Amino acid sequence: MPKPLLIIQPATSYDDMPATCAVHGDEVAWFSAGCGVPRDEILAIKVYQDEPLPDPAEVRATIITGAIDMVTDGHPWIERTAAWARDAMAHGAPILGVCFGHQLLAHALGGVVDDNPRGAMFGGVDVARTPAGAQDALFAALPQVARQMVFHFQSVLALPQGAQVLATSGHDPHHAVRYAPRAWGVQFHPEFDAAIMAGSYDVYADAIARAGFSVPALRAANADTPDGPALLRAFIAAADQA
Repeated sequence: MPKPLLIIQPATSYDDMPATCAVHGDEVAWFSAGCGVPRDEILAIKVYQDEPLPDPAEVRATIITGAIDMVTDGHPWIERTAAWARDAMAHGAPILGVCFGHQLLAHALGGVVDDNPRGAMFGGVDVARTPAGAQDALFAALPQVARQMVFHFQSVLALPQGAQVLATSGHDPHHAVRYAPRAWGVQFHPEFDAAIMAGSYDVYADAIARAGFSVPALRAANADTPDGPALLRAFIAAADQA
């Protein structure tokens, strides 16, 4: 049997978006579709329920998903997962951190994660590739300015030593980062499509409005983008390279 793709779940959207998940599944299904990896080739571990993580050498690659909790919440499982990720990166394991996962990788290596002084961000965002991104295995195949979906309150405010910015936006200068030769973090959600984003608006409408956004305007602009799945498939291809 081939090694599985490990998906580390710091949460499941069944807990906060049950109606959407009843139709579309949760993050495991979303990443399965985006990466082009069948569900039976995925090992999903719910770290927030203290499920043990495997040896990173025993998996094809690792994706750390978004979460309901914040990295700054300091739960013991957050620190255990950060320690696992730090060790995995040190040993060259291919890892992609998404939103919370991106922030967790920064935190694991000594970066600073906290509320973004520019506020929260939701919806479709144009993310511009840096010169380093143009040479990167994940971002070289994307447009110079890619459209990605975002939904976050916190951001990586200071990078750990040695990290390299691959893509930026007006709201998040550290929107995509390479933390190690085979470890990437992205603040956006490449696994989201318009239906998943719409479900997020349904559940979090009050919080989004309190953050200063017009939910009707976000709904009107909500549209699928091919750039998220393109990045996920580029990650799988990069992970499979010896």
